Amino acid sequence: MSITQPLLAFSLLLTLCSAFAQMVSTPEKGSEERLRILDAARVKVAADVSYRAPLLFKVHDLRVSEGWALLHAQPVTATGEPIRIDCVEADEITLVLLRFREGAWRVERGGTICANDVFWLAWHQELGTPAQLFDLGVD
Repeated sequence: MSITQPLLAFSLLLTLCSAFAQMVSTPEKGSEERLRILDAARVKVAADVSYRAPLLFKVHDLRVSEGWALLHAQPVTATGEPIRIDCVEADEITLVLLRFREGAWRVERGGTICANDVFWLAWHQELGTPAQLFDLGVD
């Protein structure tokens, strides 16, 4: 076996990894796309936490791929104070799955909830979302 074959295989692997990595993007802070995604999620999360004043997000991760977006964030007040729900024997998480349909981002699943498990793992199979959205490192 010549050295050309392993180098060719390695080159192909790098190309595939690069293509895979490009399939997921994070909209820039201040961009119109990011604002639209956060605005769509804001309505659901504000209802979940029963918050009527302007709600902002401390974004931990925002991933967009193939017309889907996944937001992992902490809702906060205008002064940056965390907005929490009362979770007993569970972890609070704000995880919102959105889909771009009919010219707008719309919430498909999630919000701010008390969770004991990784409920979002089923979303990929249930809805056919891109698997790479869920590589969040969420505990």
